[in-house]
Amino acid sequence: MSDIKRIWDFIQENEIDDSWRRNFSEEFRLYRERFSAAQKQEYLGDFPLCLEIEASYYCNLECPFCPRSANYGERNEKHMSAAVWQRLLEEIRAHRPSSILMDHEAESLMNKNFFSMLKDVKDAGVLDIWLHTNANLLTPKTSEKLIDGGITKINFSLDAATKETYEKVRVGGKYERVISNIEHFLKLKKEKQADYIRVRVSFIVMPENQGEKQQFYEFWKSKEGVNVITFQKCQDFLYFESLDGDETLSEAELNTKYARDKQFHCSMPWEMPVIDVEGNVVPCGAPVREHNKSFVLGNIMQGDSVESCWKSPQMERLRQIHKEGRWYLDDTCRICVKQRRRDGII
Repeated sequence: MSDIKRIWDFIQENEIDDSWRRNFSEEFRLYRERFSAAQKQEYLGDFPLCLEIEASYYCNLECPFCPRSANYGERNEKHMSAAVWQRLLEEIRAHRPSSILMDHEAESLMNKNFFSMLKDVKDAGVLDIWLHTNANLLTPKTSEKLIDGGITKINFSLDAATKETYEKVRVGGKYERVISNIEHFLKLKKEKQADYIRVRVSFIVMPENQGEKQQFYEFWKSKEGVNVITFQKCQDFLYFESLDGDETLSEAELNTKYARDKQFHCSMPWEMPVIDVEGNVVPCGAPVREHNKSFVLGNIMQGDSVESCWKSPQMERLRQIHKEGRWYLDDTCRICVKQRRRDGII
């Protein structure tokens, strides 16, 4: 199926240093092969290959384009509790997923228990442990703890090449501090011979910064230890803040309405579910609000498990409609596809 779309397809990746690839174990290579197959809807294990864990829903920035800002205040700011984490950790130890992303919609480094969680994941034998961070809290001590703690991928979210633009789009951040923090991380990476760590710097393109793309690329291309520079279009998450009106239509009516729409087959139901700070298990990273709570598969503190959610009838239905290209049969998937098409992402 040639038109399967993966979330990663919408990100323009420029790999400038592939040294991180030279350290793959055979087990890691097998995981990457399986993940590539999952992205084509050709691999499905009894447990997800990857998990996305929301260690915290606090953030130290107030970026206007963030899904948090689209409906600020609807979700309570909190860290993942010890009780939720321990329940989740039991499954991680039992099933040992190959990869875990240690953040979701916020800044995980705000959670004082983050490094204990990182150690738990590393001790459980997870191969690929990664983190997105805005790098404002990336002190030299924090950088050392991340490297020593087993991080294998780290993505620095920046979106600007100048102080003026950075502090406009990354509200609350300090440009000079962030650059200094990342440069120190790169220095430590070299000193500790941690070439296996894949360092990515990212740039979300929007009207405020689109003139700085080349400057951003040239600046980070010159930094030893940076592996990947990415660019992606900005998404308007306001689309997720209400239903689209088609939720009242029958399956037959939806089939008729969307019969002429361009085909789309999402791979996310085969890839990486999200577990939020409350223990909710969600099929993917689409924003969940009060009006689309039906997208949630279950809650690990209310008798469910990641495994049971992964194998649930709801998840099986999602996979089936995306195999068939009938993405419009799910309310949240329909909004997601429409939003991405309106923003020119797919």
